[in-house]
Amino acid sequence: MMRSKQLNIMPVKRLMLVGCIALLAVGVVVTTHKITSLSDRLTSSQSKLVWYMLSLSNEYDALLTMLKRYQGGESSFDHVAVQHEILWSRFPVTINMASKQTASKTNPRALLNTIYSELKASEASFYALRFSTHNIDDVMAHYRQQQQQLENYFARTLAVPDSGYREHTRLLNQLGQLTTVMTLGMIAVGATVLLLIAHDAKRYYKLAREDQLTGLNNRHWLFDALNHRFATSTEGVAILVIDLDGFKAINDTHGHDVGDVFLRTLAKRFADELPRNAVIARLGGDEFAAIIPYQEANTPGEIATTLVNIAQRQSVLLGHRCKVSASIGLAFGQNNIGGERLLRYADMAMYAAKHAGKNQYRVYHDAMQASTQRLHSRSARRPALESDGTSDTQPDKGDAFKVSLSAIRHFNKPDARE
Repeated sequence: MMRSKQLNIMPVKRLMLVGCIALLAVGVVVTTHKITSLSDRLTSSQSKLVWYMLSLSNEYDALLTMLKRYQGGESSFDHVAVQHEILWSRFPVTINMASKQTASKTNPRALLNTIYSELKASEASFYALRFSTHNIDDVMAHYRQQQQQLENYFARTLAVPDSGYREHTRLLNQLGQLTTVMTLGMIAVGATVLLLIAHDAKRYYKLAREDQLTGLNNRHWLFDALNHRFATSTEGVAILVIDLDGFKAINDTHGHDVGDVFLRTLAKRFADELPRNAVIARLGGDEFAAIIPYQEANTPGEIATTLVNIAQRQSVLLGHRCKVSASIGLAFGQNNIGGERLLRYADMAMYAAKHAGKNQYRVYHDAMQASTQRLHSRSARRPALESDGTSDTQPDKGDAFKVSLSAIRHFNKPDARE
């Protein structure tokens, strides 16, 4: 029931995200089309003329700045001459554009011809500055006067409805606004895509590391911890392997729905009783394993006793009385023992608890031997564990973990129960 509910919710969230991306993409396409249309209008002859008129004013600003630096000895005359040539070259192009425009009050052709003539007339005075700067203030004042004439033209033109300058300014403002909108839209699309990717990555990581029935860590998380954090040493750590006695009868008598609810309830009780620094994982079916860091040697045993008492409590779930017991194996870590071997030791101790009558825990010791009479099913469900770097070739220390191909196929099924 939980799994089907999750599978129903996830596609809805994904469809919402995909819908947002589609809307933003449509917005970007429409905005791009609008920007293209504005760009075409801005490249018309009238808009080009306005742009060149604006560039003339900017070139005057640059020339005056260079003259000030030359006057203060901060620049050479060659740099000033280059800027003068740039300004000079702008006028013929701008005058030619103005000549192609319809004669009107806003046509700047006459003004441009007047300023260009004055610029040519003052050319000798400008180049005389290379040898003497005594009249540089007069030259700069003359250029300011020409620039002011251009500014006055823009002021008059701006007051005329549908003037080229006003239209050009309006189009530029629209272009800037639409460019901003498109940029924000693309950022939003990118953020949405990243959110979708991160959402799925988080969900897949959770599916890979969390048991979907109980919400506990799953066997993959446990094996990663054993292979990495406790690969070579388990000193100060104990492992509990917990197997429920009588759980199969609940499934057979009351059905898997009751069994699932029972496992979730018992798993929560186990997790609530563990210390904060301890973790528990579901290996599959009715089997659990817990990693218990400890400072006092009696702490893991006390925890094991508590879990045995919790397991044997009777529960009423969905109108059915359910009761099981727990057989727990406890193994204490050592400096030269890796997590993989310690888990096998705890597993041997768990079978010793079953053989001793169940509903109890046993601590692993060297005299224990793995039972060869019962086929060990859990090894078929565990991924391959990396070597902990220690020799473990004795047949009584884990080589009995062998199953047939049919058993592997059976226990790899998600709904398999022991």
